[in-house]
Amino acid sequence: MKTKSVLIIMAVAVLIIMTACSGVPKEKKLTVSNVNVIGDAKDLIKVADGTYTLQNANNELSLTINLQLSQNKDLEMEGLKLGQWTLNLLDKDGNSIPGAMLQFKPESGAELQIIEFLKTGMIGDTLAVTFSQMVTSQDELKKIMKQTTSFELTTVIESIMPGPLAEVTPEETKPTKPSTTQPAQKPQAGQTTPQTTPETSPTATQVKPSEDWDKELDAYSAAIDRYISMKNNLKPGDANAIRRLNEQKAKIDEMTKRFQTASGMTAAQSTRFKNLKAKFDNAG
Repeated sequence: MKTKSVLIIMAVAVLIIMTACSGVPKEKKLTVSNVNVIGDAKDLIKVADGTYTLQNANNELSLTINLQLSQNKDLEMEGLKLGQWTLNLLDKDGNSIPGAMLQFKPESGAELQIIEFLKTGMIGDTLAVTFSQMVTSQDELKKIMKQTTSFELTTVIESIMPGPLAEVTPEETKPTKPSTTQPAQKPQAGQTTPQTTPETSPTATQVKPSEDWDKELDAYSAAIDRYISMKNNLKPGDANAIRRLNEQKAKIDEMTKRFQTASGMTAAQSTRFKNLKAKFDNAG
């Protein structure tokens, strides 16, 4: 009888241990520094170094990070709009974890907070922003919580005020030589003086600013990274995800056409475009 009781107690203990081991952790601490920021805002903000908590509550992953303003920039006050900002969770080797791509909720007001932060913030100011994602599979949740060690931030700003117009440099005028033309003689009686049209100097046309191809290439690079991340995390049969992936591909195709017909890029910019296009083509 005593032996039977001991066996029952041992079985219960093993069951408790197995249950605890198989459960999904509720949170995980992530200590990060020099987080990679991709896209339009990479020169404007950074993620403050520190320890953040990846939380799992009712199949919803959430991670609150501190954005830190690193540069002021004249942004268009009206019509400024953020594109899709995502946190891509990474494993210890820096690879994206499939299915782990957090976004901020539209109803959270994060977009308006970030816009105001970019417009009026002072360098060094911080803003806490929460990104989240629903994950229904317990196995997938467990995998994400186990493998995640860091993250990267992808940013898109759809409206930025263009730079100032380039100043027009007045053309250098050469000194005029003294005229050697003989004075006009009076016409003889019965003759008329031919009418001449005075010469007019053309009005100088204001020089238009050259397109900021570096900024365009940054946006192109971010769009390609976004496409690759979406494709890697695509679940078979997810119609909405497939639609978004096709929309992203169409967006990149339009950007590609723009670069292919562009003029004024430097050799380095052209080389960068070709490398980015090859990266996109290889991604399929």
